[in-house]
Amino acid sequence: MLSVRSHGFISLLWALICLAAGLPTNSKAATDKVKQPILEYQVDKQNYRYLGSWQGAILSFDGSRERKVVIATLDWPPYIGRQECQGGWLLQYMAAVMLQAGYNPEFRFLPWARAVRMAELGHVDILAPEYEIEVSAPSDVVLGNTRLQHLALSKPYAHTPVHYISAADGPLTQAPDPQSLSDYRVGVVRGYQNAPEVDKMLDSGRVIVEQAIDDSQNLQLLLHGRVNLIVADPLVITTLAKRQNIAGDSYRVLQPAITDQPLYFALSTARPQWQRLMADINSAIGQVQAHGVRAQIMNRLTQRCPSSMLNE
Repeated sequence: MLSVRSHGFISLLWALICLAAGLPTNSKAATDKVKQPILEYQVDKQNYRYLGSWQGAILSFDGSRERKVVIATLDWPPYIGRQECQGGWLLQYMAAVMLQAGYNPEFRFLPWARAVRMAELGHVDILAPEYEIEVSAPSDVVLGNTRLQHLALSKPYAHTPVHYISAADGPLTQAPDPQSLSDYRVGVVRGYQNAPEVDKMLDSGRVIVEQAIDDSQNLQLLLHGRVNLIVADPLVITTLAKRQNIAGDSYRVLQPAITDQPLYFALSTARPQWQRLMADINSAIGQVQAHGVRAQIMNRLTQRCPSSMLNE
């Protein structure tokens, strides 16, 4: 039986290990994170079951495939993230697509701007989840290039909403017209695509744009009066606000929505045989959609995870 002193030493040692590996330092969160994600679904009456394994900020699924695909991604709660139960439904769905396409997926969690850079330079195979890329959107890496000169989009595999969000005590009560954005200071996450008509204005130089490293910092820019509005998925903002004990009545989701954005896999065209990978992925997207794999994953996660973690 451990003494109190020994227990304290082990707790300290575990905390140091967690810090080195990028894990949460409190024992419950750490236990939740290192717990192996289990991916289960059925296609053509065949059951599939895969165990995920964490190594620092990397989550891999070994499906005994001959080929591996490396995906640069981000923490985007509650859809996907290192702190989400079982990695989040969107991660599991993307993993299912890759496994059905014939690849072992490896997800590397990065700040989004870095993830974009890694993909454009060809250091990873895929950037995901990615919104529709506006045709004139500039490359984040090569001056004078567009992003679509370095990335190619798969078929869409899911959709999420995009809204303007203002402070509750601000003057805005409904979504502004994109052409009027020059009247406001707008907060966005560095490297994000938002919506084509919005991105055209933001890239025009006529709008004062404040860039955050992630949605959490973007929300703080809004609440501290640094910007008049931000562009974001309301579910992401609501999730972050709850986890940070930010009152829900401190911000306002403006209506109507800017758009319902499709989600894509953005393949790096600098990688060899990316066209073959694209064909395999597009075929697998059609397959998992036809067999209701997303609904299967959601149902299983509802059983394994507190509902609040899936639909915050």
